[in-house]
Amino acid sequence: MHHLACSLFSKGHQVHVLYSKYPHEQFNVEVPYEIHWVHHYNFATINLNIFSFANVLGPLAEKEKFNVIHGNAEEAYWTGKIAKRNKSIYVFTSHTPNIPITGMLKGMMKPVRFLKSLNTYLLRQGIIEADQVVAFSQFSRDLIMKGINNTCANKIKVISPGIESSWFEVKRKPSSGLGLLFWGRIEEEKGLRELFHALKTVTKMVNDVSLTIVGEGNRLREFKSLVADLSLTGRVEFTGWLCSTKIQNLAARSSLGIFPSRVESFGLSVVEAMAAGLPVIAASGGAVPENIEQDVTGTLVPVNDEDALAMAIIFILENVQHAESMAKEAKKVVQQKFTWDKAANNMIDLYEMHSDM
Repeated sequence: MHHLACSLFSKGHQVHVLYSKYPHEQFNVEVPYEIHWVHHYNFATINLNIFSFANVLGPLAEKEKFNVIHGNAEEAYWTGKIAKRNKSIYVFTSHTPNIPITGMLKGMMKPVRFLKSLNTYLLRQGIIEADQVVAFSQFSRDLIMKGINNTCANKIKVISPGIESSWFEVKRKPSSGLGLLFWGRIEEEKGLRELFHALKTVTKMVNDVSLTIVGEGNRLREFKSLVADLSLTGRVEFTGWLCSTKIQNLAARSSLGIFPSRVESFGLSVVEAMAAGLPVIAASGGAVPENIEQDVTGTLVPVNDEDALAMAIIFILENVQHAESMAKEAKKVVQQKFTWDKAANNMIDLYEMHSDM
């Protein structure tokens, strides 16, 4: 959101952005656009931020008379009504790969399941009320169409996000060891279970291989235990969350980026690795194959296939020249496709297209 806002501002547009924070948090940031802080709530079963965002957006929209209000995720649940009241265009960006195929009333017929996935129902309503919907990939667009029964197909546009420019500036100097790198959420759908089992196989055939896991998540303790059970503790490092600069420094020293996610609505980490010139192996889940050409810009393996993943890792580590050639080609492709300037231009075209209707 920050990078898109900066790009829109640089093109002469007035931009306001709502961010959430806890009351005790203090931020002193300098940005070219206007920031409005809302109260952040952290509840797993329901996103209470739908109320805090609406409480700030409502009076702000009435005061500023925005041409466009752009919502993001389920926090924008009330945005459609606010936009309609103020005669603003309402654009909604969907990130999630999970959209219910029914509305809330039918969903309530299975109350336990409904409560566990309530936020996705809020998101679904945000999509239905929007004038235009942005998806980051064709895969994500297809999921949205499935979730809303193709009733809004003509208003869903694929606009890829940009990549922070610092990723393109990474200068790789791999260390003497064979370092594998993953960054992302530590969750089941990220395929880390398969990665650890694959690494066990790799260690039997390749010496001096190690794996760094960057991120946090609900499966962290479980996966640390799995690593210990596989006798991989000395080869796997869990760093927790790191800033982009530190991840980029790791990417510069690593031999290979590994992203075995079972499903991705875009796959930002994969594209960041490609932008950094890091050779990539990824599972072909969700939108990932839209951004990787097999054996040209990276290596794809089947989802949930630890044996295929292990063999791919061994092959790349043993064929360094081929890996680096693919990485160089991937960097070129990403530089052409994923800049925030391009993303902002596409977004402006979308805003203007609807304003002319």
